[in-house]
Amino acid sequence: MKFNRQIVSYMVLAAVLVLCILYFGQMAAFAKNLGHIMRPLFFGCVIAYILNLLMRFLERFYFPNSTHKLAAKTRKPVCLLLSILLILLILFTVFNLVIPQIINTFSAIAAVLPAYTERINGWLAANRDQIPIVAKHISEININWENIVKRIATYTTQGVSSILNSSVSIISLLTTGIFNLFVALTFAIYLLLGKDRLLQQARQLQRALMKEDTAARLNTVLTITNESFFHFIVGQCTEALVIGSLCTLGMWIFRFPYATAIGAFVGVTSFIPIFGAYLGAGVGAFLILIIDPLKSLLFLLFIVVLQQLEGNLIYPKIVGSSMGLPGIWVFAAVIIGGGLGGILGMLLGVPVAATAYKLLQIYVKNRLKGEAVE
Repeated sequence: MKFNRQIVSYMVLAAVLVLCILYFGQMAAFAKNLGHIMRPLFFGCVIAYILNLLMRFLERFYFPNSTHKLAAKTRKPVCLLLSILLILLILFTVFNLVIPQIINTFSAIAAVLPAYTERINGWLAANRDQIPIVAKHISEININWENIVKRIATYTTQGVSSILNSSVSIISLLTTGIFNLFVALTFAIYLLLGKDRLLQQARQLQRALMKEDTAARLNTVLTITNESFFHFIVGQCTEALVIGSLCTLGMWIFRFPYATAIGAFVGVTSFIPIFGAYLGAGVGAFLILIIDPLKSLLFLLFIVVLQQLEGNLIYPKIVGSSMGLPGIWVFAAVIIGGGLGGILGMLLGVPVAATAYKLLQIYVKNRLKGEAVE
């Protein structure tokens, strides 16, 4: 009977493979559509995992020793609400610090740019005789204003049409994004409120479908993966706090403007491992540029030094130590992950590498024990 079941299983598997080969295009299209449909649920799982870290922390302080039914019933909803409000508060604080400064910088550039243009034109007019090349080009310029007006009218007509089309596309994408975010957040809330029941059902399903040794191996992999991602997120938050504080402190010492706003933004962008602070440096240099171009260059030099310190010392020590992964493998995981998957690859490369590293350690120890017993 067991032999017949194996034959039937192999035949079914072979039939499925043949169907996948024959209808590869349809299967790929179906998988693509299914992935598009499942995307909000996937992001909901990600949001639930991150919120659960805060929930577990807050649940330790929400009447932990109380035996009252009201405390038990309200523990998850209250801690979940506080977790969402805390994350929203952090995001609002960062944006409230950075966005107004960016708007003010653009306004200052728009106000100063005409004066700079008039100054350059006046200098060229005053020195046209001293600079023959400039004088030659100015004398050769033949402006056809009628042609320019016609081109402006044509570009304006085309621009209005393209803006309308782009506006429709942008509104459609924005509506879809808001809907997907709402679905993801709703799904995350349902997961977190019913996580105990879902975990119990998953264990029952595991016992029904798997042997004990297979279930034990799977649970080991899941436990190590969860620990790796947990320590990665905690270490990443710690590293972001450290790099943001160091950036703010250094800017205060060197008397750079917008120290608090730029420091907060650099701290947020440092969630992208190793290279994230450079993104914050670009925004910071742009904000300082309109006030003092020299200080903008000095700020970039300061960020380069800080980033070298962060990439080679702070990040590998904080994140690598919290995950039990040597610094060299942290750096290698970021480089390889970024090459394979861009920013998302950088974010996932470190916890995936830590998981593989720990599983490999367990495998090697078990093999060495087996050889010692033999």
